[in-house]
Amino acid sequence: MVGDGSFLVEEFINAITSQLDRVQDSLRVKAVNRPLTYALKDLTLELKVFVDMDAQGNVRFRTSAPNEAGSSVVHLGFTTITKPMIEENTISLASTRSTSLEELGLGPEDRQKLERVGVRNLAQLNRLGSSTGVQTVARLADVSLDRLKLAIATGRPQVHAVHPEPPPKAHPVPQPPSRTQPPSRSQPPPRVGPVFSPPPRGPVPPVIRVAHGSTKLNLRGANLMGDDGPVSVRLNNRLLEVAEADNYGLAVHLPEQLESGALEVNLPDGNTLTYELSVMDADQWAPNGDRHEL
Repeated sequence: MVGDGSFLVEEFINAITSQLDRVQDSLRVKAVNRPLTYALKDLTLELKVFVDMDAQGNVRFRTSAPNEAGSSVVHLGFTTITKPMIEENTISLASTRSTSLEELGLGPEDRQKLERVGVRNLAQLNRLGSSTGVQTVARLADVSLDRLKLAIATGRPQVHAVHPEPPPKAHPVPQPPSRTQPPSRSQPPPRVGPVFSPPPRGPVPPVIRVAHGSTKLNLRGANLMGDDGPVSVRLNNRLLEVAEADNYGLAVHLPEQLESGALEVNLPDGNTLTYELSVMDADQWAPNGDRHEL
């Protein structure tokens, strides 16, 4: 509530539902000793308020003072809703972690116009643009097409670095003293000429060197959260389990039986980045030689 006594509609509704949630929690505790009790089914409110809209386009209610005429009557009705109904009629939690419109460089006025057509982040913008086209979104939201294209280009998923975590250090095992062996009298191997192999076809994927015993692979970038969740990583066509993810980074678990092969990173925009994972002995792996940066 601001100085003039007005309040946002969503703040008022959230305050009411929060208190109703506490009533529901207390009923759960009460049910331990009383199997039969009573709950609130519906709640109807009648507000006599003045309806205003501020400079940011937010609708505000202001209660009428005594003997103040001209107020409007607003009826609000509350009813119960179940979890499946919430999941069916609201956006996924994964999509809420997508890049915000502010991070895409859009100003407050453009953000407000896009929010009016149901777009609050990059994932929602891409989904609406893929179904209606960017030009249609720009026309419906009354946003410059150039600014919208620039925002979409800024929000393209990017992978800047891929590097594994170093394997845990193993305690050295004492070895018995070795006996001195007499020098071998075997003949040296015959000299052979150079072996020529055909050049690889197409672009050679970058090599990510991983030591035996490494358990996690880290990716750093931008816009790595899509509408359906984070990017997916496959090793030899095997989906790797995500350990943690946000819009700027991703960590996946490496399999116990780690083998060299093709590492594929599937980005939210449908593009795929391919690397070559090379597994090597821990004593040959250098901590600074495992990182691939773009």
